[in-house]
Amino acid sequence: MTKQVSLQGTVEKWVWANPHSWLYIRVVKADGSQEVWGLEGGSTGMLARSGWGAFDMKPGDKVTVTVAPERSGKPIGLLNQVQLANGRVLSAGAGAPPPGADLPPGVGAPPPGAATSAPPVRY
Repeated sequence: MTKQVSLQGTVEKWVWANPHSWLYIRVVKADGSQEVWGLEGGSTGMLARSGWGAFDMKPGDKVTVTVAPERSGKPIGLLNQVQLANGRVLSAGAGAPPPGADLPPGVGAPPPGAATSAPPVRY
């Protein structure tokens, strides 16, 4: 977890799943050969709270990722950040603020006296 690398590649597969999501990207190495990296992300709930979605990436999309690579040198790692082709940046990891967290106090908050949770669902 002390080392971070940046990789540019093409999405092979985006698996939006629990307990961990996985992003597989094809990377062209300096010698021209290719390898597929398997990048482990967080749970769907954690990623969704950080602004991610199941349809953010699809096969063929170009991405730039920042990962903590495995120490063995295998092409796998822990996903930290993804920059999509449109420039949007998705941050992973515990402690990433949810969308809107950088707004001034009171902006986006419910009005005073408003219910802050939905009533329980009865089956």
